Amino acid sequence: MNRYAETFSRLEKNNETGFIPFAVAGDPDCPASERILRAYIDGGADILEIGYPFSDPIADGPVNQRASQRAIAAGLDHAKFFALMKKIRAKSDVPIGVLIYANSVLHLGNKEFCRRAADAGIDSILVADMPPEESLELQSAMKRYDLGRVFIVTELTPPDRMRFICSQTDSFVYVVSRLGATGVGSKFSDSVAPTIKALKAVTNVPLAVGFGISTPAHVEAVRKAGAHAAIVGSALVAEIERNLGSKSGLERLPVTLAKKVAAFKAATRPKGSANV
Repeated sequence: MNRYAETFSRLEKNNETGFIPFAVAGDPDCPASERILRAYIDGGADILEIGYPFSDPIADGPVNQRASQRAIAAGLDHAKFFALMKKIRAKSDVPIGVLIYANSVLHLGNKEFCRRAADAGIDSILVADMPPEESLELQSAMKRYDLGRVFIVTELTPPDRMRFICSQTDSFVYVVSRLGATGVGSKFSDSVAPTIKALKAVTNVPLAVGFGISTPAHVEAVRKAGAHAAIVGSALVAEIERNLGSKSGLERLPVTLAKKVAAFKAATRPKGSANV
């Protein structure tokens, strides 16, 4: 049983929804990034989603775009990225998923990227700008190195397309909660519950909802909609950004982030749960 299967089995047994925090690797630099990711784990993250910085991240809103720019300016490259992943893996068995853009994979080549990803302890890859039909060579390399596949579904995806995408996915389906790019949202989308219902009619693969999930109330709404996990990115990355100009803020940041993750995680459990 792989790390994803073990995690989702445990969550189901405990009647919990998973919590998946996101950060961009190397933001604002590699040592700080390592502390941030460890703080996520300390706060109770069930799974980590880690972005590989890219110059033109078309699926990301301004907050995550700026995080990518900071990581690139700080010198994040393939070698530093995989070294960072190894450090996180050495301290924890939580599943690690990477969200990346196709150019960054192709720069190394599909087989070499997957080989190094597996060696670093990464569990899954989501290429944001590569649909299943265009990823056959990459999927072959992912299977060779036992890396999980993640693809995206939106409220506009028709049932037949949902079925096909889910047939290509084995870790979790990334369910976009709203149309557009990532970002901090104020309103939880009414489309999530019907999208989850439609997906459950065609797949048993776990469903994780992201994009605009910004508050514990949003996470609770994801749980009530029947999803298996909630993904929060921009709301946490914005907290990182707010503390960049202050040495004391950066020093307190791991504690601040661990508390925020703990608050999000608490919302994945039914009220009155003994685990709260």
